[in-house]
Amino acid sequence: MADIHTAVEIYRDGRWRRVRHTFPSSSGGRTNEVFEHPDYGIFGFLADVRNYSHSPVIAAPRGLPAGCDVIGDDFDWWRPDLVSVSWLTLAELQAYDYEQVFWDRRIHKDGDGAALAREGEGEHRRLRDFLSPYFFERLAMLAELGAPEDLRLIIGFDE
Repeated sequence: MADIHTAVEIYRDGRWRRVRHTFPSSSGGRTNEVFEHPDYGIFGFLADVRNYSHSPVIAAPRGLPAGCDVIGDDFDWWRPDLVSVSWLTLAELQAYDYEQVFWDRRIHKDGDGAALAREGEGEHRRLRDFLSPYFFERLAMLAELGAPEDLRLIIGFDE
């Protein structure tokens, strides 16, 4: 099982600064993680991690961004163990074409669990539907923090 770890930074006064913000948790509390639970559809789209569905990927992992504000939060604690570390601005996330349709190649077979679809199997899905309302709710929460071009999401995965 893989998990995602996130940090949010905002550009102010000529530099990127870590934003300490909590998001609603599905358990009813609050979490520092933008995406709090494993969702391989989201992981695949953001960084091609566990992309069993072969969904489009917004960008190949870029590593840590220049000027990353290290402040010792949960993301930094996990950093030595993270793979596919990357970052995306909120502007990039908002501008992406989520209406595109792709061939979802992840299928479930009785007794065999998940498998890769062969020709004629699987289904064609709109990316917006594949990512689910949860993904877009989280983007809306990020949008409340600042201008899209001045906000970046840093991500990494422990596998």
